[in-house]
Amino acid sequence: MRRAAPGLLLVVCGCVTSGALRERARGVENDVASARQRRAEQCAPRDLAVAEANLRFAQVEMDQGDGFRADEHLLIAQTAARRALEGTQQCGTVTVLIREPPKPAKVELKDSDGDGVPDIDDLCPDVPGPPENHGCPIVGDRDGDGITDDIDRCPDLPGPKENFGCPWPDRDHDGVPDKDDRCPDEPGPPENAGCPRKQTLIIVKKDRIELKQQVRFGQNKSTILRSSYPLLRQVARALKDAPGVTVRVEGHTDNVGSAQHNLELSKQRAEAVKQFLVKQRVQPSRLIAEGFGPTRPIAPNTTRAGRAANRRVEFRMVEPGTGKAAGEEK
Repeated sequence: MRRAAPGLLLVVCGCVTSGALRERARGVENDVASARQRRAEQCAPRDLAVAEANLRFAQVEMDQGDGFRADEHLLIAQTAARRALEGTQQCGTVTVLIREPPKPAKVELKDSDGDGVPDIDDLCPDVPGPPENHGCPIVGDRDGDGITDDIDRCPDLPGPKENFGCPWPDRDHDGVPDKDDRCPDEPGPPENAGCPRKQTLIIVKKDRIELKQQVRFGQNKSTILRSSYPLLRQVARALKDAPGVTVRVEGHTDNVGSAQHNLELSKQRAEAVKQFLVKQRVQPSRLIAEGFGPTRPIAPNTTRAGRAANRRVEFRMVEPGTGKAAGEEK
């Protein structure tokens, strides 16, 4: 019994010591919490950090049963926590003074065109326009193609949006745009992909309708012989297949007789052919009748065959509105 007494005494002392250390630790914790509430992290950050660090060391050492080391760290933590509390007394309440901003002075903005939209916001400062159009005038659509004139590259000619308001090019004026025309230089109907129909008596070319036989008239007259009707009907059909094409009907003669008489005869024959085509429902505005008399021979007038070749009617494609064929001066 006497041998056991010292050991029991040590255990009891150790428990009391441990309990006292933890009581001191709780006191330090309270001091640290108070210091933090009083903004010690701003006024005494170093002391607050030392107190917190040593408090953690002490708690670990108490858990390990090292009361001696725990006591040392608690002493340091307690001292630092009190210094941190004292340091918070220097942190006064910060008063923030919010001043009402001065009212901005009213500035009159320049409005050069007087449309109510100041120049700073006006995309057209020199031309009046409504605010909903940013001060720019509402732009019209002269050609009625749905594309306003300000972005329409052809404001006077209707065209699709895909081509920036311009009509698609149509070199042969057959109504089939070049992008869809398999024969862009020879007029033909849309159902034939813009190519001329194959006909027996004529050939449609880029600049003319070539005849495989002559248009025949009564001798020294402008009366068309019935034998030439099938030929001229094919010409009419070719023209109706290409509604945008304008043709000059040319009358030519040989040099037998007076030049004035031949000139008048060539004009009358050209007009007679034009009227025949009109009766075949070709629009008169697409036909120009002109006589050249003997001035444009294609063969010598010194032979019978040459003179027969010169007595002819030709159909030449011309630019609409000009009456001029390709290569002629406008």
